[in-house]
Amino acid sequence: MAAPLGEFARTIEHGPEVLPGTLLTDPRWLAARVADTGRRWSHDDPRVNATLWWYSASSTLVAAPLTMLLSAGVAPDPRPERLTVSLQANGYLRAARSDRLSTSATAFSEELREAHEAVIASLAEVSGAAPRALWAIASDSIANRALEAGRAVGDPGRGCDLARAVSRPPLLPVRYSDVTASGLTRRFVRRGSCCLIYVATDGDKCVSCPRRTPADRHAELVRRTSS
Repeated sequence: MAAPLGEFARTIEHGPEVLPGTLLTDPRWLAARVADTGRRWSHDDPRVNATLWWYSASSTLVAAPLTMLLSAGVAPDPRPERLTVSLQANGYLRAARSDRLSTSATAFSEELREAHEAVIASLAEVSGAAPRALWAIASDSIANRALEAGRAVGDPGRGCDLARAVSRPPLLPVRYSDVTASGLTRRFVRRGSCCLIYVATDGDKCVSCPRRTPADRHAELVRRTSS
């Protein structure tokens, strides 16, 4: 799986300290992750810090499963009680490994919804982040990682179809936009969530940030496509 996962190959290899996946729903452990993120970003709003941590963690949790579903038709069961996890040096989630395989996208979808419900409820409780905002971030993570998985196996459309298939409510429907520039067409996720990095850094919004105006966002995506 390492080659098609690219930069997310780390998500299938644990770091030196392996932890039980049930910590993903433990309020005290999550509160420590939120506080640690705040220290690293020098930001004191736990809502923002929880969003930053979840923005990374939600991608880590689905990168390998979505790629495996496309390439092999099976995926690791993502429910916390089935997982072991490890952290990166920056406190973000490094890897998640499961002791059980899901044998279809339908089964994985239900297990993912159950897993996210538990994690999001605890993370919202300790941070004050809105659950709907955290669900939106998870939805965009699925959309992005499935698109990249599709590209890795030579069929981006299949990746997009998989993202739609596994995104059951309260996950938001995934959305994509095709942008053409300089004779090239590139597909992007039409995000419904904001990672809030610009708030923590007082910097610019991300290229596809939904908080940009539609015209500004399109112009940035055109520049990205043609570069």
